[in-house]
Amino acid sequence: MKIIAFVGDSESGKTRLIARLVAELKERGLTVAVVKHCSHGFDFGDAEKDSSKFLAAGADGVALAAPGEIAVLRRMECESDLAALAREQFGAADIVLVEGGKRNVGLKKIEVLRKDSRGGIKTRREELVAVVADYPAVPKMPTFHPDDVSKLANWLLKHLPGGKNSCRQDSKTPRRQKL
Repeated sequence: MKIIAFVGDSESGKTRLIARLVAELKERGLTVAVVKHCSHGFDFGDAEKDSSKFLAAGADGVALAAPGEIAVLRRMECESDLAALAREQFGAADIVLVEGGKRNVGLKKIEVLRKDSRGGIKTRREELVAVVADYPAVPKMPTFHPDDVSKLANWLLKHLPGGKNSCRQDSKTPRRQKL
């Protein structure tokens, strides 16, 4: 499994880029998952929803199951290791795209920049593998325009560590799998 984080300022275009990249990779027959880092927390429903009532009552976890999909909420005492979360939850995926996670040490990152970005590159050099920017951003660093999704996908598949998924049981496992 390949894992890559997309980091950058709010409104830099991370979500739009990842959504387009998901579509591109799925079109190529890959299984793709996304982990969204929510640094300010998240709300999975209003206070009247059953899941909110269970969490308010002190449940350590709540799973929501519907035809064809599930969602799991678990309380944690510390900051999530996003790469470990990706491997745990999406081990069958060919590639996991992480939105956010700039503080997750060791996670390879692509920084997404816009002309009006505040301060340029903020990612540690040893974690930065490429840049997506709407202007010439970093010399001697693979740089992609936000509209060059196909070129970015080609680069990710060629250069990211990982490779064919080791979780597949045999060669008869279909290439497309629902996560």
